[in-house]
Amino acid sequence: MSWVLSIEHASHYRYSTASDGSFNEARMLPQSDRTQLVLERSLVVTPSAHILGYQDYWGTLAHVFEIHQPHQELSVIARSRVQTGTAAPTKDASPPWQQYRDPVFDDTFAEFLDPTLLTLIKDTDEAAQAIELLRGSPTPLDAAQGVAQLVHERLTYEVGSTAVSTSADEAWSIRKGVCQDFAHLCIALLRRLGIPARYVSGYYYPDREESIGEVIDAESHAWVEAWVGSWLPLDPTNQVVEPERYVVVGRGRDYTDVPPLIGIYSGNGTSTMEVRVRVIRES
Repeated sequence: MSWVLSIEHASHYRYSTASDGSFNEARMLPQSDRTQLVLERSLVVTPSAHILGYQDYWGTLAHVFEIHQPHQELSVIARSRVQTGTAAPTKDASPPWQQYRDPVFDDTFAEFLDPTLLTLIKDTDEAAQAIELLRGSPTPLDAAQGVAQLVHERLTYEVGSTAVSTSADEAWSIRKGVCQDFAHLCIALLRRLGIPARYVSGYYYPDREESIGEVIDAESHAWVEAWVGSWLPLDPTNQVVEPERYVVVGRGRDYTDVPPLIGIYSGNGTSTMEVRVRVIRES
């Protein structure tokens, strides 16, 4: 099934004293690929600035812009219309475990096999037992799906329980987090099993029962893709992946490769940020 989703992602900064200037980098707009077709997209910055778009190392569309005038506020609004669920269904085939032990395989997927600071998990007895049980899965596909199920059952979704700097190990310990933590823990376990895994950021349409044309308040979302002969999407937060409900914006090793908006500013004051994401299902 294919849907058309309209997304508006607005970030608004306010400075306690005027900033003399700022440099910013945004990853808020999707690209077309086999899973989705971008119909429209735009990025509006206020105060106005020259915006340069490029594909980063991981293939994500990034935009950089500088503001060279004093400003008390900064507004960044990304709008897009995307046809989702465009990929043809794939068969549940999986390479054998033996292929994952090939040195050439390790070289090919090294960047998605090596742990990062956010995707580390300690060798506790509990973690080792879980990993050993998953390692006994018949195929890497079964193991990957088992990891997503384990994380879904292990963590309780609780807004405010973690921060962007929270690691997979910390989330494992406190047993709660948000979608970013679910994704990091899933990636940590997959990589410990020798299964390449990458972090995916984007948007998720949360309510299948909502009427077409209704505006839904949403958030940026994070999920995972595991290599099991092809990149398999896994969402440990929601567990069931329905492709028409997802819009991919970026991919990387962890959150630090795909933050929606980062920047620096010149000035002595402090800053506050408000974020609003709205999604409409058009068809």
